[in-house]
Amino acid sequence: MRSKSERGEGTTRWEMPPFLARISRALAPLTFLILLCIVLSVLNPNFKTADNIKQIAVQAAVVAILACGQTVVIISGNIDLSVGAVMAFAGVTSAVAMANHHAGVWQGVVIALICGLGSGILSGLITAFGRIPAFIVTLGMMGIIHGAAGIVSPTNIGQQPTGFEVFGFGELFGSDARNGIPYAVIIMVLAAVCVHIALSKLKWGRAVYAMGGNNEAARLSGIKLTWATTSVFALSGLLAGVAAVVNISRSSVASKDAGIGYELDAVAATVVGGTSLFGGQGGIPGTIIGAVLIYTIRNGCALRGLGPDYQRAIIGGVVILAVLFDRYGPGRKK
Repeated sequence: MRSKSERGEGTTRWEMPPFLARISRALAPLTFLILLCIVLSVLNPNFKTADNIKQIAVQAAVVAILACGQTVVIISGNIDLSVGAVMAFAGVTSAVAMANHHAGVWQGVVIALICGLGSGILSGLITAFGRIPAFIVTLGMMGIIHGAAGIVSPTNIGQQPTGFEVFGFGELFGSDARNGIPYAVIIMVLAAVCVHIALSKLKWGRAVYAMGGNNEAARLSGIKLTWATTSVFALSGLLAGVAAVVNISRSSVASKDAGIGYELDAVAATVVGGTSLFGGQGGIPGTIIGAVLIYTIRNGCALRGLGPDYQRAIIGGVVILAVLFDRYGPGRKK
């Protein structure tokens, strides 16, 4: 007869409570961010200045907005590789309308949002009704939309109307004598809050998590997968339009190449922030932390005199560590 220990009786296996398992996804990158800030503050006193901290936040805003949409797509069990191209296309189209067709500031904003939304809906419809993996669809759409941006404007577009620069350089409560809150950061926070509420409080959000957790079970429970899939890509495209407004406002020029590499940064921020690439798990707070962490790394490298190659290598390593933590960390299924 086997003993209790051999039969597994009389022993208990500790498992992390579900709540702690969920928050650990955001706590891990937050802890790393805090430690990194402490180290960089010691190595370079200029890091902790108010101007530098504000610069990091503003630089992270565009990618964070894109990453909010990417987070929803990845939670649903898909991925969107076209967000950078969509951002560039929306920005170029909006800039052409303002520079060549005398569109006003808010007309330009609406045009960018419509372009982003339309591109996202198209990707979602092809993915949902064509039953093609999102990786392939959005990879193809990335090429199509990037080409469309070049057709709309082969050259860079400037000449933005007066007032458009507020999205990139304006500050709430700011003046010549004091720092304010950058509108780019405010837009980022508003986007994050809205998406977080939609994911956590609405029936749509529960459907997104269910679809990413088990697609077939979600279908059997009555979720319309075609509608849900289309909606997550539509949201991703809409947020790419928002990011385009902030991006061209900050750079004062719209370029067909403006979004190159941004899709990878958006995925990196999402994964580093604790969203599982396997779908069904993750959230917006961690994504914002992930975006800030990535740009803190870049800022720290720049202060230490390390070029873009070092930055890409370090961020790539952080992404791999984040995926390993997602796969084997506390509370994960082995």
